[in-house]
Amino acid sequence: MKILLIAVNQEKYPYPVQPIGLAYIASALTKKGYSTKILDLCFVDDFKSLIKEHIKSYYPDIIGFSIRNIDSTSYPETIYYLPKIFEIVHFCKEHSNAHMIVGGSGFSIAPQEILQYLELNTGIVGEGEDLFCEVIERLNQGKDISGIYRANISQIDDYSASRDFLEIEKYISEGSITSVQSKRGCHFECIYCTYPIIEGRKVRVRNPFDVACELEILNKKYGIDYFCFVDNVFNFPLNHAESICNAIIEKGLKIKWTGFFHPKFITKDFVSLLVQAGCSGVELGIDSASEKVLNILKKGFSTQHIIDAVSLCKQGGLNVCCCLILGGPGEDIATLKDTFEIMDKTAPHAILAYSGIRIYPKTEIEQIAIKEGYKLGNYLEPRFYISENLQDNLVKIIKNFASSHANFIYGGIPNEIPLEFLKRMRKRGVKGPLWELKSKFSRNFKK
Repeated sequence: MKILLIAVNQEKYPYPVQPIGLAYIASALTKKGYSTKILDLCFVDDFKSLIKEHIKSYYPDIIGFSIRNIDSTSYPETIYYLPKIFEIVHFCKEHSNAHMIVGGSGFSIAPQEILQYLELNTGIVGEGEDLFCEVIERLNQGKDISGIYRANISQIDDYSASRDFLEIEKYISEGSITSVQSKRGCHFECIYCTYPIIEGRKVRVRNPFDVACELEILNKKYGIDYFCFVDNVFNFPLNHAESICNAIIEKGLKIKWTGFFHPKFITKDFVSLLVQAGCSGVELGIDSASEKVLNILKKGFSTQHIIDAVSLCKQGGLNVCCCLILGGPGEDIATLKDTFEIMDKTAPHAILAYSGIRIYPKTEIEQIAIKEGYKLGNYLEPRFYISENLQDNLVKIIKNFASSHANFIYGGIPNEIPLEFLKRMRKRGVKGPLWELKSKFSRNFKK
């Protein structure tokens, strides 16, 4: 049985994202003895010719589609990806009799609606390494595989993602930051977050030595020397993050990396360890710096935690970005003022802000929106929660603050930093996330 996995994501701003999820699936299938290929459409303009070529030459028995996102999750300028994905899926249906299966993080958020939208019969929700193999085994046994299959939460030490399936050199040349995952699952209670829906609330960690070995292999095999940990929170559990840092140091890896951090678990000693291990900067997912809004969003930390975390990172030599989601429940002029004042007081190297909260099913923000009279439909077309206190002027207030702060990036406007600027920086060998580039080159930046 031959399996063709198609990565349908074609978004390349601010840099293309390697489909690491499909690499995990492809590796699992290969271990089971299945012939597996990945067709990545990220850099493809004429996807029809390429798909037709692969179907004709490979003749797959199964075609799997991986949906990373269904939209850009940015307000007010939202890019909706599903219509293009529909076009890709139906072109495959026209040219192949293969069984078709859809999955991925984007699909797992609203599986029934997306399966119906795409006019497909089989979907996989959550982690697919084991489940995809089980579905194929059902097919081998002559059983019907129609329906939505949901993964059981399992340990992840046995999973691996071979980058040989990916066009890794192409991604690197286009400025992609190589993703690494050290854990899955999130037990935090942010009212809007989909991580617990996709990965479960139980935190499952990889062996720190194995994580360091993966970094070493990618460094030696592909020359990759900059990474991003794509865990929902890198520094929880803190002892696991410390063990990874120690493993990187013990191996003597000459690499740089970044990740997403929780401000409550930032200490002076930990910052020192991060620097020794090659961490160049941290993204703090604070959402707000208003005590009132932090409590409503159930962030689990205080304004003082934010102030202390930014201070410790800067003192220790780390670049720091504060990520904001403005306009949620309870937000008003006063809470925005509180947040902006803390941002001025702490002066992080960058502030990355989004406006409005994308409403997803099975989240607390969904229930809040329904109670306030939002008509949510089927969740596929993007809907955003914006506090009734700010619906008419939220974007204007954010833009006004951004205009006087060189370290501010407004994520609500796609391509806020021109792609050509990013490409020039990448060609000069500058590495790191968008916010680090902005903080380093804001003086030379012109829209």
